[in-house]
Amino acid sequence: MYLAYMNHPARSILDEARWAAANGFEALDLTIEGPAALLDSFDPAELRAILDAAGMRVVGHTAWYLPFASPVERVRRAAVEEVAASLPVFAAIGAHLVNVHISRGVSLYGNDDELKRNGASFAELAHLAEPYGIQIVVEHPPSRRFGLTEICTILDADPRLGLHLDVGHAFVAGIDLEQLIDRLGSRLWHVHFSDNRGQEDDHMPIGAGKIDWQETIRLLKRGGYDDVITLEVFDQDHDFLLLSAQKVRGWWATL
Repeated sequence: MYLAYMNHPARSILDEARWAAANGFEALDLTIEGPAALLDSFDPAELRAILDAAGMRVVGHTAWYLPFASPVERVRRAAVEEVAASLPVFAAIGAHLVNVHISRGVSLYGNDDELKRNGASFAELAHLAEPYGIQIVVEHPPSRRFGLTEICTILDADPRLGLHLDVGHAFVAGIDLEQLIDRLGSRLWHVHFSDNRGQEDDHMPIGAGKIDWQETIRLLKRGGYDDVITLEVFDQDHDFLLLSAQKVRGWWATL
Protein backbone atom coordinates (compact mmCIF):
# COMPACT_ATOMS: atom_id res chain seq x y z
CA MET A 1 0.00 0.00 0.00
CA TYR A 2 1.22 3.49 -0.90
CA LEU A 3 -0.15 6.57 0.85
CA ALA A 4 -0.75 9.60 -1.34
CA TYR A 5 -1.18 13.27 -0.57
CA MET A 6 -3.55 15.34 -2.69
CA ASN A 7 -2.36 18.85 -3.51
CA HIS A 8 -4.72 21.65 -2.48
CA PRO A 9 -6.11 23.36 -5.63
CA ALA A 10 -5.63 26.79 -4.07
CA ARG A 11 -1.89 26.28 -3.54
CA SER A 12 1.20 25.92 -5.70
CA ILE A 13 1.48 22.39 -7.08
CA LEU A 14 5.28 22.38 -6.78
CA ASP A 15 5.19 23.56 -3.16
CA GLU A 16 2.59 20.91 -2.34
CA ALA A 17 4.67 18.18 -3.97
CA ARG A 18 7.75 19.25 -2.00
CA TRP A 19 5.77 19.12 1.26
CA ALA A 20 4.44 15.64 0.46
CA ALA A 21 7.94 14.39 -0.33
CA ALA A 22 9.40 15.92 2.84
CA ASN A 23 6.71 14.28 4.99
CA GLY A 24 7.09 10.73 3.78
CA PHE A 25 4.19 10.26 1.38
CA GLU A 26 4.80 7.59 -1.22
CA ALA A 27 2.62 9.18 -3.91
CA LEU A 28 1.09 12.44 -5.06
CA ASP A 29 -2.56 12.56 -6.07
CA LEU A 30 -2.17 15.44 -8.51
CA THR A 31 -5.37 17.39 -8.97
CA ILE A 32 -5.32 19.80 -11.88
CA GLU A 33 -8.02 22.37 -11.18
CA GLY A 34 -8.41 25.99 -10.20
CA PRO A 35 -7.78 28.39 -8.75
CA ALA A 36 -4.03 27.79 -8.34
CA ALA A 37 -3.50 24.30 -9.78
CA LEU A 38 -4.49 24.89 -13.38
CA LEU A 39 -2.96 23.07 -16.33
CA ASP A 40 -0.62 25.92 -17.23
CA SER A 41 0.33 26.82 -13.65
CA PHE A 42 3.37 24.55 -13.34
CA ASP A 43 6.27 23.01 -15.24
CA PRO A 44 5.63 19.24 -15.66
CA ALA A 45 9.37 18.53 -15.94
CA GLU A 46 10.06 20.32 -12.64
CA LEU A 47 7.27 18.39 -10.92
CA ARG A 48 8.54 15.11 -12.36
CA ALA A 49 12.00 15.89 -11.00
CA ILE A 50 10.61 16.44 -7.48
CA LEU A 51 8.68 13.16 -7.60
CA ASP A 52 11.57 11.16 -9.05
CA ALA A 53 14.01 12.50 -6.46
CA ALA A 54 11.67 11.32 -3.69
CA GLY A 55 10.79 8.03 -5.40
CA MET A 56 7.12 9.01 -5.37
CA ARG A 57 4.36 7.64 -7.55
CA VAL A 58 1.69 9.88 -9.06
CA VAL A 59 -1.97 9.49 -9.94
CA GLY A 60 -4.04 12.05 -11.82
CA HIS A 61 -7.13 13.82 -10.52
CA THR A 62 -9.43 16.12 -12.48
CA ALA A 63 -11.95 18.75 -11.41
CA TRP A 64 -15.00 17.25 -9.70
CA TYR A 65 -17.40 19.75 -11.26
CA LEU A 66 -16.92 19.02 -14.97
CA PRO A 67 -20.39 18.50 -16.57
CA PHE A 68 -19.95 15.10 -18.24
CA ALA A 69 -23.71 14.45 -18.09
CA SER A 70 -24.87 17.78 -19.51
CA PRO A 71 -27.72 17.37 -22.02
CA VAL A 72 -26.20 20.28 -23.96
CA GLU A 73 -23.85 18.39 -26.23
CA ARG A 74 -21.35 21.22 -26.69
CA VAL A 75 -21.06 21.56 -22.91
CA ARG A 76 -20.61 17.81 -22.43
CA ARG A 77 -17.95 17.75 -25.14
CA ALA A 78 -16.13 20.67 -23.52
CA ALA A 79 -15.83 18.63 -20.31
CA VAL A 80 -14.36 15.69 -22.25
CA GLU A 81 -11.96 18.00 -24.09
CA GLU A 82 -10.79 19.60 -20.84
CA VAL A 83 -9.70 16.24 -19.45
CA ALA A 84 -8.25 15.20 -22.83
CA ALA A 85 -6.05 18.32 -22.79
CA SER A 86 -4.56 17.23 -19.46
CA LEU A 87 -3.62 13.71 -20.57
CA PRO A 88 -0.22 14.65 -22.15
CA VAL A 89 0.72 16.48 -18.94
CA PHE A 90 -0.30 13.59 -16.71
CA ALA A 91 1.69 11.23 -18.95
CA ALA A 92 4.74 13.51 -18.81
CA ILE A 93 4.88 13.30 -15.02
CA GLY A 94 4.41 9.53 -15.01
CA ALA A 95 0.73 9.08 -14.15
CA HIS A 96 -0.89 5.83 -15.33
CA LEU A 97 -4.28 6.50 -13.73
CA VAL A 98 -6.44 9.62 -14.15
CA ASN A 99 -9.76 10.00 -12.39
CA VAL A 100 -13.02 11.52 -13.54
CA HIS A 101 -16.12 12.23 -11.46
CA ILE A 102 -19.64 11.04 -12.18
CA SER A 103 -21.63 14.15 -13.01
CA ARG A 104 -25.23 15.00 -12.23
CA GLY A 105 -27.37 15.70 -15.25
CA VAL A 106 -30.70 17.53 -15.51
CA SER A 107 -33.64 15.84 -13.74
CA LEU A 108 -36.03 16.61 -16.60
CA TYR A 109 -34.08 14.21 -18.83
CA GLY A 110 -34.21 11.33 -16.33
CA ASN A 111 -31.70 9.06 -14.64
CA ASP A 112 -31.11 6.81 -17.65
CA ASP A 113 -29.99 9.78 -19.73
CA GLU A 114 -27.69 10.91 -16.93
CA LEU A 115 -26.01 7.51 -16.70
CA LYS A 116 -25.77 7.20 -20.48
CA ARG A 117 -24.06 10.58 -20.91
CA ASN A 118 -21.58 9.91 -18.10
CA GLY A 119 -20.77 6.54 -19.61
CA ALA A 120 -20.32 7.96 -23.10
CA SER A 121 -17.99 10.69 -21.82
CA PHE A 122 -15.83 8.26 -19.87
CA ALA A 123 -15.72 5.69 -22.66
CA GLU A 124 -14.40 8.36 -25.01
CA LEU A 125 -11.78 9.39 -22.47
CA ALA A 126 -10.72 5.77 -21.99
CA HIS A 127 -10.10 5.62 -25.74
CA LEU A 128 -8.21 8.94 -25.78
CA ALA A 129 -6.08 7.98 -22.77
CA GLU A 130 -4.96 4.63 -24.13
CA PRO A 131 -2.15 5.96 -26.38
CA TYR A 132 -0.64 7.70 -23.34
CA GLY A 133 -0.59 4.50 -21.29
CA ILE A 134 -3.23 5.99 -19.00
CA GLN A 135 -6.33 4.28 -17.61
CA ILE A 136 -9.42 6.24 -16.60
CA VAL A 137 -10.89 5.61 -13.14
CA VAL A 138 -14.43 6.70 -12.31
CA GLU A 139 -15.15 8.31 -8.94
CA HIS A 140 -18.69 8.07 -7.56
CA PRO A 141 -20.32 11.07 -5.83
CA PRO A 142 -21.49 11.33 -2.19
CA SER A 143 -25.14 10.90 -3.13
CA ARG A 144 -27.73 8.20 -2.49
CA ARG A 145 -28.82 8.61 -6.10
CA PHE A 146 -25.63 6.84 -7.18
CA GLY A 147 -25.45 3.42 -5.62
CA LEU A 148 -23.79 0.21 -6.74
CA THR A 149 -26.26 -0.35 -9.60
CA GLU A 150 -25.65 3.11 -11.07
CA ILE A 151 -21.87 2.77 -10.73
CA CYS A 152 -21.95 -0.57 -12.54
CA THR A 153 -24.11 0.87 -15.33
CA ILE A 154 -21.56 3.61 -15.99
CA LEU A 155 -18.57 1.24 -15.83
CA ASP A 156 -20.36 -1.06 -18.30
CA ALA A 157 -19.95 1.69 -20.92
CA ASP A 158 -16.38 0.54 -21.54
CA PRO A 159 -14.36 -2.39 -20.16
CA ARG A 160 -11.27 -0.18 -19.99
CA LEU A 161 -12.80 1.92 -17.19
CA GLY A 162 -11.81 1.29 -13.58
CA LEU A 163 -13.40 2.22 -10.26
CA HIS A 164 -12.12 4.97 -8.01
CA LEU A 165 -13.59 4.15 -4.59
CA ASP A 166 -14.03 7.13 -2.29
CA VAL A 167 -14.80 5.62 1.11
CA GLY A 168 -16.19 8.90 2.47
CA HIS A 169 -18.52 9.22 -0.53
CA ALA A 170 -19.65 5.61 -0.12
CA PHE A 171 -20.49 6.23 3.55
CA VAL A 172 -22.66 9.26 2.71
CA ALA A 173 -24.31 7.37 -0.16
CA GLY A 174 -25.09 4.33 2.00
CA ILE A 175 -23.12 1.96 -0.23
CA ASP A 176 -22.25 -1.42 1.28
CA LEU A 177 -18.46 -1.65 0.88
CA GLU A 178 -18.42 -5.42 1.15
CA GLN A 179 -20.89 -5.77 -1.72
CA LEU A 180 -19.06 -3.18 -3.82
CA ILE A 181 -15.65 -4.81 -3.36
CA ASP A 182 -17.06 -8.30 -3.97
CA ARG A 183 -18.66 -7.15 -7.22
CA LEU A 184 -16.08 -4.68 -8.54
CA GLY A 185 -12.86 -5.63 -6.76
CA SER A 186 -11.12 -6.58 -10.01
CA ARG A 187 -11.79 -3.07 -11.36
CA LEU A 188 -10.85 -1.23 -8.16
CA TRP A 189 -7.76 0.76 -9.11
CA HIS A 190 -7.68 3.72 -6.74
CA VAL A 191 -9.03 4.61 -3.29
CA HIS A 192 -9.65 7.83 -1.34
CA PHE A 193 -9.85 7.98 2.47
CA SER A 194 -11.45 10.80 4.47
CA ASP A 195 -13.86 10.74 7.38
CA ASN A 196 -17.35 12.18 7.85
CA ARG A 197 -20.48 11.76 9.96
CA GLY A 198 -22.62 10.25 7.21
CA GLN A 199 -24.41 13.40 6.11
CA GLU A 200 -21.86 15.45 4.13
CA ASP A 201 -18.51 14.79 2.47
CA ASP A 202 -16.61 16.63 5.20
CA HIS A 203 -13.03 15.48 4.35
CA MET A 204 -12.30 15.09 8.06
CA PRO A 205 -9.19 13.45 9.52
CA ILE A 206 -9.30 9.68 9.93
CA GLY A 207 -11.07 8.85 13.18
CA ALA A 208 -12.86 12.19 13.52
CA GLY A 209 -16.09 10.90 11.98
CA LYS A 210 -18.16 7.72 12.08
CA ILE A 211 -16.54 5.47 9.46
CA ASP A 212 -15.27 2.11 10.71
CA TRP A 213 -11.75 2.33 9.30
CA GLN A 214 -10.44 -0.95 10.63
CA GLU A 215 -13.28 -2.83 8.95
CA THR A 216 -12.76 -0.80 5.77
CA ILE A 217 -9.10 -1.78 5.66
CA ARG A 218 -9.94 -5.44 6.34
CA LEU A 219 -12.38 -5.45 3.41
CA LEU A 220 -9.86 -3.81 1.06
CA LYS A 221 -7.11 -6.24 2.00
CA ARG A 222 -9.45 -9.23 1.75
CA GLY A 223 -10.41 -8.02 -1.73
CA GLY A 224 -6.75 -7.95 -2.74
CA TYR A 225 -6.28 -4.18 -2.94
CA ASP A 226 -2.69 -3.12 -2.22
CA ASP A 227 -2.07 0.00 -4.26
CA VAL A 228 -2.31 3.79 -3.79
CA ILE A 229 -4.64 5.19 -1.13
CA THR A 230 -5.06 8.97 -1.06
CA LEU A 231 -5.70 10.78 2.21
CA GLU A 232 -8.13 13.44 0.98
CA VAL A 233 -8.11 15.27 4.32
CA PHE A 234 -8.52 19.03 4.13
CA ASP A 235 -7.60 20.87 7.32
CA GLN A 236 -5.80 24.05 8.28
CA ASP A 237 -3.42 22.05 10.46
CA HIS A 238 -1.43 19.38 8.60
CA ASP A 239 -0.77 17.63 11.91
CA PHE A 240 -4.22 16.02 11.55
CA LEU A 241 -3.27 14.74 8.11
CA LEU A 242 0.01 13.31 9.37
CA LEU A 243 -1.78 11.64 12.28
CA SER A 244 -4.25 10.15 9.79
CA ALA A 245 -1.33 8.73 7.80
CA GLN A 246 0.15 7.22 10.95
CA LYS A 247 -3.17 5.54 11.81
CA VAL A 248 -3.72 4.12 8.33
CA ARG A 249 -0.18 2.75 8.09
CA GLY A 250 -0.50 1.13 11.51
CA TRP A 251 -3.81 -0.54 10.74
CA TRP A 252 -2.67 -1.66 7.31
CA ALA A 253 0.39 -3.34 8.80
CA THR A 254 -1.45 -5.15 11.61
CA LEU A 255 -4.97 -6.01 10.42
